[in-house]
Amino acid sequence: MPGKKPLFTLAVGAILIGLLTLPLAAASDQGQGQYKLGGAWLGIKSDGGHRWTCIETPLDSAAREATLQVSFTVYSSPMAGLIASAGADSFGDFVGEARMSDRTTAQFTLVGYAVKQSQLAVPPEIRLIFVGFGTWTFTDSTHAVLQYWVNVYPAAADADGDGMPDAGSTPMLRFPITDTAQRVPILP
Repeated sequence: MPGKKPLFTLAVGAILIGLLTLPLAAASDQGQGQYKLGGAWLGIKSDGGHRWTCIETPLDSAAREATLQVSFTVYSSPMAGLIASAGADSFGDFVGEARMSDRTTAQFTLVGYAVKQSQLAVPPEIRLIFVGFGTWTFTDSTHAVLQYWVNVYPAAADADGDGMPDAGSTPMLRFPITDTAQRVPILP
């Protein structure tokens, strides 16, 4: 068995080297932790055309997945014109989900509606369906840049009534948006 001792010594040496380099590898990743979804955010389009608020509610303990609720507080004149052209007069809240795809970036999808508000004894009516999808990239723990596309569908694109455009539906309009976001801080 004289040939097995060098193999055993080599294996033990490799394990020891591996154990000794683990702390160094961990130390080199300090400050590079995973950004976390969650919190209250304020957003603005890069040209100032709209403003929104967003609540991100984590779905897992690592805050890698979250639900989203977005409310537009201000929107641009072209968006107001689009809404009015469909006979709508407001946006409802947008809802969706986000999932971290790497350390700094999440993929997200949002769905919202342009509605004609109710009158006495007349329920609100959905006139347009908006589906937004893209990326939320943290620039630090309290700021992010969002790059996404918005597909706009007529309400008739939801023939089965599930709230989403039916498979195979073609958007009547599609446009890109870049927004910036800032986490709402806890003030002293």
